[in-house]
Amino acid sequence: MSAIWPLWASAVALLLLAIAALIWPLLRESADAPGERGAADAELRRVYQAQRRELEAEFERQMLAPADREQALEELQRRLLDDTDALQPGGTSRTSPVAERMWMGRGLAGLLAVALPVAALALYLKVGDPQAAATAAAAEPQSHASSGIDVDTMISGLAAKLAQTPDDLEGWVVLARSHEVQEDFAQASAAYRHAIGAAERGQFPAGLQARLHADLADALASDQGGAMEGPVQQALADALRLDPLQPKALALAGAAAVRRGDAGAARHHWQQLLALIEPGTDMALRVQSDLQRLDEMDGTGAKAAPSQAGLRGTVRLSPAMAAHVRQGDTLFVVARAAETGRTPVAVLKLEAGGFPVAFQLDDRHAMSPQLRLSRFKDVTVQAWISRSGLAQRVPGLPTSAAQSAGSTATDVELVIDQLVP
Repeated sequence: MSAIWPLWASAVALLLLAIAALIWPLLRESADAPGERGAADAELRRVYQAQRRELEAEFERQMLAPADREQALEELQRRLLDDTDALQPGGTSRTSPVAERMWMGRGLAGLLAVALPVAALALYLKVGDPQAAATAAAAEPQSHASSGIDVDTMISGLAAKLAQTPDDLEGWVVLARSHEVQEDFAQASAAYRHAIGAAERGQFPAGLQARLHADLADALASDQGGAMEGPVQQALADALRLDPLQPKALALAGAAAVRRGDAGAARHHWQQLLALIEPGTDMALRVQSDLQRLDEMDGTGAKAAPSQAGLRGTVRLSPAMAAHVRQGDTLFVVARAAETGRTPVAVLKLEAGGFPVAFQLDDRHAMSPQLRLSRFKDVTVQAWISRSGLAQRVPGLPTSAAQSAGSTATDVELVIDQLVP
């Protein structure tokens, strides 16, 4: 028996249990309805019998003529029949709450019995992964050696197939990345070259071709032990020719410029890259940090004198918040301007330790070249603790209140004394 069947059996059992819990009260109420209807019928007849006795008494006291008596009895009998019919399941009277409740209960029970399994299956097919369950159930422990043999066989089979279908762009990309996973960068580079050829023959968009050239440059650099000369430079040039704002090509071109000592070219590439990245993300902070290191170097590689322009101050930690700061946490100091809303104009990332911490925010910490701190007269400054190393404020972690200050203020004091709500 397949190992997947216990999984399905458990799922079906849980579904049936849920259906039973939902429809049993509805069916029980429907089953009780005939008893309720019988009691109501008996009560109705008792009332009409009392009315008939009262009518007969009036006739005996000669308060009612014989013709009027017969007419009254017929009217009373007709009303009794109408009200009795209204209590039957097929009755159409709007005054039959028992019948209506019975049929509503049965109808709702039937609807739930059908709709619940259908909804559960639809939800599972939408957000679940049936193949993952089957694969997990059928999988058997394999050693690293046998797993490696399977991967090699798969890659060899894919390569043989691509030899017959050289225009299969997706296949060449999968083959290249498979070689990269195995750290066979020479074969990965060859596969990327085939992918580029297929993309050119198929006249794929320039942006896609630029990404393939950037991937080729990355594989070539890895194959050369990190060296980024010769074919790496040519692949990057081809990528930026096709798409001057290709992010991976800009990042690698900046790194290549640093290796050859061209800080100006590196700054140009990384500033373009920074303008493409969402402000405040971990990638944006890494690029910003690389740009800051460039700004600290002059043309010969010596550190230049730090800029004195900008906003300076101190971050303090209140004793009540000390227990909420752990070793390895990150301290962020962020400046925002009213004109940019929630988008930061400067972000400083520091190690959270050794409070009080002195800080300086200036144009080196700008999130994009277009939003330099020096462009704004007044800003709001805030400091907070991050456990993940990302710049987002997380509920339950320490933060300071946002404080207004001039962009060249030198005495800003931020006190981390509260938790993010």
